Amino acid sequence: MSVMLDLIGSIVISSYVILMGLQLNANIAGSSDATKANLNVQESLVDIVRSIESDFRKIGYNVADPKTSIAIMQSNHLRFRGDIDNDGAVDSVDWYVGAPLTTLPNDSIRILYRQVNNGTPVGTALGVTEFKLAYLTEGGKVATVPSQVWIIETTLRVESPYTVADQIKGYEAMDYAKGFWRQTRLASRNVKRHG
Repeated sequence: MSVMLDLIGSIVISSYVILMGLQLNANIAGSSDATKANLNVQESLVDIVRSIESDFRKIGYNVADPKTSIAIMQSNHLRFRGDIDNDGAVDSVDWYVGAPLTTLPNDSIRILYRQVNNGTPVGTALGVTEFKLAYLTEGGKVATVPSQVWIIETTLRVESPYTVADQIKGYEAMDYAKGFWRQTRLASRNVKRHG
């Protein structure tokens, strides 16, 4: 009888040890997935921000009349003129977001497009869920016409296409990895030339 109790006790204890090992493995795998997803989102956000800042700082570069630098100023679409590749020719550049992609689990994801000189739009990044632009005057008030724009406030949010476990709460709190960036005072020196 004592041998049976010992066997039953060892089976119960070994079952708990195996379950703890499986739970530890699941936690490590979930944490690894969440870390990778967060890293991918942050790297994507940094790449987009570098491209946006590089282009937006060239608004009006080599344009004879800087007041004509901005052609379209919508909350999610900007078209501007400037010599972005420093070849002496003024280029027309569009930045805008496409429609939400419904083929991914995160149905808020859009592609951020960059188009130069009516060429083929190039999707700069996948995972953008928010791209908002606000146009301000020299005094920081909302610009109503393109010739008033001195400052462009840019808001960008990037999310992962799939949910990952929260690194603190675990699998009970599954959510998308997120990255956020806001540039509140991005101004091109070339636009500031006008008075």
